[in-house]
Amino acid sequence: MRIIYSMEYNHSVKLTVWDDGFIHDINGRIHYVDPITHKLHIEVKPGEFERVAFDSVVGVKVVD
Repeated sequence: MRIIYSMEYNHSVKLTVWDDGFIHDINGRIHYVDPITHKLHIEVKPGEFERVAFDSVVGVKVVD
């Protein structure tokens, strides 16, 4: 629900992501949820995107 809310109102999020046994945070705005590849497209800087597998996300916090 937080992902949908942040996309609808264009809020930034802090994603906690599990990656090869380590947990790290990604800050940015969710640009697109790809239903075919099951990945989130996150704009971390203007014009710079990062793709994160949906099943590797362990936490979502709406920042603003």
